[in-house]
Amino acid sequence: MKFMPELFTQSSARLGTLSELERTPDVVLETPLLMLYTKRGSVPHITKEVLEMITPEKLLLTMSLPTTFDMTDPVRQFKSIADFVGLKEYPVFLTMEDPAQPTVSGYNDEDTIAVWTRHGKQIINADGYMDIVEAFRPDFYLALYDSDTHSGSSSKRITKSVDRSIKMLDKCLTRHKASEVVRNKGIFGAVGGGYNTTAREMSIKNLEGKDLAGYVIDGLHNNGPETEKIPFQFVEDIVKHTISLLPQDKMRVTMGAWNPVTVINLIKLGVDLFDSSYPYLVTERSCALTFLYHHSETGESPMISISEKRYADDFTPICKDCKCLTCLNHTRAYLHHLYQTKELLGAVLLMIHNIHHYLEYFKEIRNSLRNGTFRELETKIYVIFAKNDSAN
Repeated sequence: MKFMPELFTQSSARLGTLSELERTPDVVLETPLLMLYTKRGSVPHITKEVLEMITPEKLLLTMSLPTTFDMTDPVRQFKSIADFVGLKEYPVFLTMEDPAQPTVSGYNDEDTIAVWTRHGKQIINADGYMDIVEAFRPDFYLALYDSDTHSGSSSKRITKSVDRSIKMLDKCLTRHKASEVVRNKGIFGAVGGGYNTTAREMSIKNLEGKDLAGYVIDGLHNNGPETEKIPFQFVEDIVKHTISLLPQDKMRVTMGAWNPVTVINLIKLGVDLFDSSYPYLVTERSCALTFLYHHSETGESPMISISEKRYADDFTPICKDCKCLTCLNHTRAYLHHLYQTKELLGAVLLMIHNIHHYLEYFKEIRNSLRNGTFRELETKIYVIFAKNDSAN
């Protein structure tokens, strides 16, 4: 695995390339990168064939332990979890939590973590987790850690989280280095500490010198739809302080359904990788993203609710300049009809559009970094969402 960051002087935002992966050596990914969110190994509502029509790129897939835990035994019969789910051409990043689902708090112990699957609570320790990693053989994975912190966590809870995470990481690294199966995969360490700068510093200090592919900046939220509502100003200081202590040659990841304004600001601070749980959650509430296209002339909000009655006779695409399969072939009225009749195709078409829209957003961000217009794009996004907030 090779990660090559390119630094910029006007801000901490940076372009980079991720390449030379062991299992998919021909894949080259540019950062800032949107990783594709999955549930039970598949992009929600989207088949592999449709995914290939959305984008020809073999993007990095995030697979979370809560949604894949029950697959462990059957996956052992295959080369990897990517082979098992029929997406062997795509690199995989195994994470500890489902960013689209609120994490249940209060069940982690000294050396075990509670994983909430569709069949209830499962308890695993570092060795049990590494058994799963060796079965799944992801291209990247996050070491086991205690993630149970957020803005309201007590100092005692935060300290316990950091201490436990350090011990779990060391156990995972020992297994990682000794494993014939995953020693050449990328292992990430979690930077914990909640909103406590001292705890963050302690967490990072214990990560120093360890052979890690990158860092996941964790402990900022409890996942789920509420993450979208967190204003950037709320996380700015702690993320900025955290990144200032991390090495520049390693990837920086933050998971969760951050809204587009927070995303571009986190990129400005130097975050490299995000997941696509945000467009998934937008789809789940029957909404379509519109913030990149024709906003100024229509005055529409950054997203529209396609189930609203006013779209029943609207025979225009979601976005007239959008080149996604949905906008090229279907109208708002048709999508409204599909949702009114509870047809499964409605969610499929909406998910196609929302994934395409968010991938285009990240493409615009990368292009703006290349041509020196990042600040202009940042201002544009801020104005669009600020107008929507004031209207509401």
